[in-house]
Amino acid sequence: MSRVLSGCCGLAAALSIATLAGAQTFPDRPLRIVVAFSTGTAADIVARQIALKLTDSLGKQVVVENRDGAAGTIGAGLVARATPDGHTMLIASPSIIVSPLLIKDLPYDVARDFSPVALMAMFPTVLVVGMQTKAATVRELLDLAKASPGKLNYANAGRGTASHLSAELMRSMTGVNIVEVPYRATAQALNDTISGEVAMYFPNLASALPSIRAGRLRALAVTGAQRSQAAPDIPALAETLPGYEAASWYGIVLPTRTPSAVIARLHREIAKALQDSDVKQRFLNLGGDIVSGGPGDLAKTMRAGTEKWGRLVKEIDSQRK
Repeated sequence: MSRVLSGCCGLAAALSIATLAGAQTFPDRPLRIVVAFSTGTAADIVARQIALKLTDSLGKQVVVENRDGAAGTIGAGLVARATPDGHTMLIASPSIIVSPLLIKDLPYDVARDFSPVALMAMFPTVLVVGMQTKAATVRELLDLAKASPGKLNYANAGRGTASHLSAELMRSMTGVNIVEVPYRATAQALNDTISGEVAMYFPNLASALPSIRAGRLRALAVTGAQRSQAAPDIPALAETLPGYEAASWYGIVLPTRTPSAVIARLHREIAKALQDSDVKQRFLNLGGDIVSGGPGDLAKTMRAGTEKWGRLVKEIDSQRK
């Protein structure tokens, strides 16, 4: 028995030494950031900005790999199965915690299979109405909805997306009776809001700003806890509904069991990248506010989101039955 125990201890020591050696030589080959969504999305643009800066600071090429599909679960599953050595990263967003609430039997568990590295930025959606909708403020819109229950509708560009959850959170907090109109594409939802086919929509701020500034859409509020630096003239919805917050966030996670030294190194380099003026301006152009948090901040954000959106998803599902 003692010989077996000795052998096990020797194996554990060898693995620890190998892990430490791997951390000390990190990175020893090109790295990749997996984006679970298509090119041109906010997640993709964020990833490419960070990849450029990490390529310089780490001295190894950092490439972006788009593996979209199945509400972000394809890309997440790929990273969950990757070798835990820091060379494969995932751009994490609320989809990583919302998808398990909507899709059963996923081949990974978020709490078990991922290690948080860095929280990078918040990207609010924005509540917009077509110019035909006779509401200039959130309060006027809510009064309009309460005066005509079931008459006002909202565009939903995908179940579990930021636009969907933003609208449903407002409905849940106010009790207004608004009708969901599903869309397959964000562009069509935006166009139909402009034309008046639907009364309201919660697109991401960057995609809506050109139409807002051109006077084709009226912006009532952003969904962050505070006003966005990208559009400080647009009120936060929380100014009318205290406690409301539905901004998307972006961070970096790694496969679990990645050495702590590697996580610390990547966090330092990402935090440095977020201080770069070019990165700050690029994020601002996208409607994002840099937050630059560590592993603990991202873990806290993910736990809070799982609890918050879990309650809302259960509420939505119970109302559909």
